[in-house]
Amino acid sequence: MATPQKLRCLVNKITDHGDHVYTVDLAPERPLPRFKPGQFLHLTLDDYDPSGFWPESRVFSIASSPAQRDYLKIAYSVRGRYTARMENELNPGQWVWVKLPYGDFVIRDANNVALLAGGAGMTAFIAFIDGLPNEFHNNIFLAYGARKPELLLYRDLIDAKTGAKFKDLTPETT
Repeated sequence: MATPQKLRCLVNKITDHGDHVYTVDLAPERPLPRFKPGQFLHLTLDDYDPSGFWPESRVFSIASSPAQRDYLKIAYSVRGRYTARMENELNPGQWVWVKLPYGDFVIRDANNVALLAGGAGMTAFIAFIDGLPNEFHNNIFLAYGARKPELLLYRDLIDAKTGAKFKDLTPETT
């Protein structure tokens, strides 16, 4: 596993999906260290002084492909003090710090894969799906739920990479 590195990233874009769910596109100031699909990063909003301690941060799954060494994508749902702070303070054009890669939640054998995810938790699988070759025909079963259909993030990417179309199984409520 690669040794984690700390780097500054520019917030390029923040997409508001509604219901306090966001995706964030980051541009690192130097090429990313090598990472594997399923790994995660630490993100801090605070300034980091390399001669000091790492500031308060939160972990997020990396949604971008490891082949993209000049781009990072994360997703989050506001579920506590730090993500509420992100919702209020994070803006395009702002610099943040990340340290990565961490974790070993990687898919080693892609012949038969079952993926179960909910909401922004889908992010853990996106780098894997994004890295699939276009002619990928292996067996992937994906069960993915969210509070509302519009909160099913990355639908276009999943459709394009897996050749599958979402079947909406949203129960009707009265």
